Amino acid sequence: MKKEEKANIKIYVVCHKPAFVPENPYLFPIQVGSVLSDEHYPDMLHDDEGENISEKNKSYCELTAQYWVWKNEDADYYGFFHYRRYFSFDEKIDRDDGWGNIVYDKIDQKAIEELRLKPAEMQNVITQYDFITVKGRKCWEDPNDEILMDVYHEYGTPSFQHRKDLDVTLRVMLEKYPEFKNAADEYLHSNIAHECNMFIMKKEVYHAYCAWLFDILFEAEKEIDTTWYSVEEYRVMGYLAERLCGIYYTYYKNKCPKKCFELPKALFRETTPFQTLTPVFKESIPIVLSANDGFAPYLDVAIRSIIAHASDVRNYDIIVLYNDISVKNQSWIGNAAKNKKNIQIRFVRVSQYFDSNKLFVDQHLSVETYYRLIIPELMPEYKKILYIDCDLVVNKDLAALYDIDLNGCIVGAVKDIDVAGNVNLKNNQWNTYIPEKLGLENAFDYFQAGVLVIDLDKLRNTTSSEEMIKLALSDNWRCHDQDVLNMICKKKVYYLAQNWNVLMNWEEGDRSRMQILKMAPRDLYEQYLAARKEPYIVHFAGYQKPWNVEQCDLADFFWNYARQSPYYPMMIKKLCPICIERQPVYELQSRKWVDNRLLRKIADNIVPLGTRRRECLKRLIGIG
Repeated sequence: MKKEEKANIKIYVVCHKPAFVPENPYLFPIQVGSVLSDEHYPDMLHDDEGENISEKNKSYCELTAQYWVWKNEDADYYGFFHYRRYFSFDEKIDRDDGWGNIVYDKIDQKAIEELRLKPAEMQNVITQYDFITVKGRKCWEDPNDEILMDVYHEYGTPSFQHRKDLDVTLRVMLEKYPEFKNAADEYLHSNIAHECNMFIMKKEVYHAYCAWLFDILFEAEKEIDTTWYSVEEYRVMGYLAERLCGIYYTYYKNKCPKKCFELPKALFRETTPFQTLTPVFKESIPIVLSANDGFAPYLDVAIRSIIAHASDVRNYDIIVLYNDISVKNQSWIGNAAKNKKNIQIRFVRVSQYFDSNKLFVDQHLSVETYYRLIIPELMPEYKKILYIDCDLVVNKDLAALYDIDLNGCIVGAVKDIDVAGNVNLKNNQWNTYIPEKLGLENAFDYFQAGVLVIDLDKLRNTTSSEEMIKLALSDNWRCHDQDVLNMICKKKVYYLAQNWNVLMNWEEGDRSRMQILKMAPRDLYEQYLAARKEPYIVHFAGYQKPWNVEQCDLADFFWNYARQSPYYPMMIKKLCPICIERQPVYELQSRKWVDNRLLRKIADNIVPLGTRRRECLKRLIGIG
């Protein structure tokens, strides 16, 4: 029908924080609780404009958006999604997680296609019905309970819900709208729940529903005492509305069964919006690192080593790319720059750029190492940056590295002496892999990508982040993204002094990295030996690290900075478990040992004099 083809459909995506919402003429992001927020998010509607109840958001949740839309917006069909929950317009999708969700990692093109979130397909479904709600979820059952769980009794089972509040609300509803009694009994005593306050309704249905809903809730609110409710308990009006919506749907379905429909709902784990970075200083040294939550302690040490040598007259813009670093760890690491006006530490979540399941990782390589491939797109206003791994420490002001003139090259990097030694040893066919697979004319030109000076403008003119990621996924590269960068930047590399990326020497039985390094071209090997005497950056590349191997080569450089880290007690405990659990953490952090004689007595029993562990402990915490 022509009228249906021109239907004005508005589906409001309820957000309490910035969230990615795909481009779609029917989707309208709306910020809820806007009046309570310090910031109005751009490119969103706000529930504190016009007639509103925005101030009630902490109790009414997404209902403040529903009220605002009712009072201020006009459409033929009104709908509501959550920033993490959308309808699937393919009702046949059936991979329920047990809570009625079709789970996706993120909102990407594949998800959009599977869920049929395309305007034409959405409109085709929406305009057939007056009332679309969430496909019912079966109430959970306790195998030890002889009574079958229903919607009514399920409310109040979680500790943050109270059935007395539902009883008050139902009484108010029946006093005002007694015609809903049968629908209420039918729905509440069933074991199928319609949740989340998600729906799509035709205009007249929506307006009637809102008039009914808010009339009930405003009256019930007067009788529900929330004085001592926790944050979760205080969301009570949102919880109650879910039950009322199910009752209203049942009532309408009994009247007009052919005009009601149910759709599955999708849950997206990650909805962080696409983010680009702008410089925090007019002139600065941008330093980019990447890490995960498990690597937070060593990231902290790396950053503290950078700050230890930072100049007071230069600005340092430190950016950490991550996916799962906790808020607590971000706070601890951020404190490294506390009271330093010329140093800024920022954390940028970048998971939306990657399908991590397709990226090759192993015991020595995490997905985070690929993050450097997206830097050109992530930092469009930056022309030149430093990238460094976080399994290293810095012994010199990085301003000196940043100021190096690359003479028109894309990157500045140190030749990989480990690979060079393997080339001469003909180990693992490196001598043929580099020229034949990677296309480098000289295998000894291969660089180590743990420390990079990058001219972003020249890199953007050469390739794109998308092309680099596609190349990374196109083959099982031996050194993965490092191989990709070597291919892209070949013949456009400015080779830095070995001092800027000094590899530690791993040892295992009668084998060591030094045996390999000795086989590198003699000039390169001599440069490396000289750099070991004055390392600007010590890189613990490989499987042996100071925090997991007692006699790790060049570990003293690491522990010099680690002693300033709030993670220091944890790292010592992990490396040398000497029963120091009884020592309060604050004393360890401030190095105020309660009784050095007592600690030495404990050490004598667990790490006897003359042992390697004893020598390690002496080096770390000064016990003789």
